[in-house]
Amino acid sequence: MNENTAIIIVDGFLRGAFDVFNAMLSLPFDYSPETPQPFSGVVADQYPVAFMGRIKNGLGQVVLLFTTADAARFASTIMETEPSAKDVLTEDDIAALREAAGPTLGGGVSNLMERFGRGVEQLDMVEITAPVTANLLSDFLGSNAVACHFSFTGGNLSGKGIFAYSESVEHMAPEGIQQTTSAPPTLSPNEMADILSGFETVAEQPKTPPPNHKGTENIGMVLDIRLEATARLGRVQMQIGDILNLGPGSIIEVGHLVDEPIELLINDKLIARGDVVVVDEKFGLRITEIVSQQARIESLH
Repeated sequence: MNENTAIIIVDGFLRGAFDVFNAMLSLPFDYSPETPQPFSGVVADQYPVAFMGRIKNGLGQVVLLFTTADAARFASTIMETEPSAKDVLTEDDIAALREAAGPTLGGGVSNLMERFGRGVEQLDMVEITAPVTANLLSDFLGSNAVACHFSFTGGNLSGKGIFAYSESVEHMAPEGIQQTTSAPPTLSPNEMADILSGFETVAEQPKTPPPNHKGTENIGMVLDIRLEATARLGRVQMQIGDILNLGPGSIIEVGHLVDEPIELLINDKLIARGDVVVVDEKFGLRITEIVSQQARIESLH
């Protein structure tokens, strides 16, 4: 572990991750990391809720660990219910955390790559594991992984967690990189709220930015992240024998009525519904409804 590089990675990732928390939960989060150390020396038993992400092209793995009570409070805030400490997470809690995990880990990785002077890197795997085991974390992160305890505050939320990353993440750091003495530029709360407006139901806001709006030069840090969009006409369950009998001319009823809207999924999460239209001799989707946050959470079950 290179101590200087580890400090840069921890600060860069946590800054990006909590910027996303700021926007998603509309809370002014702050965080305070401790000194990074080898993961093998960290006792993580008190942090059984894991946000686990793998960066594409085998570039590394990242993990955020929280206590069950803190994770439950996060979930309650996302679902806009009364926060309460819990010993066990419900299915709704897990679904809410799963909706937040991708943007949170993605924001951390994107800000870190910005610090490294690299292009935006995407995650090809995001998982919520609760409870997570020490063996699972060790297998996921590999040998020589690094971990860092941190504390955080945001509105009425406060707690502690652990950020851990695989050794390969350090290999992406430019040689001789130094920690900056001033905070790197980040997206403003208004910009982040605009970017994540599709992930939460918000009141209509003015589209024109205020005078002297700053930070727009960094908006590409998030806008370059690619997401898979799927228009779903319907679904049907079939027996293997019926599938093997399919051939040219076969007709499959997908259980979708002619006048029913088509579903739009982003990374397999239901985001909106709309009508089929034809644009330049190609099918398109005209959005007529953005689904509620509760409906998006229920779609993850």
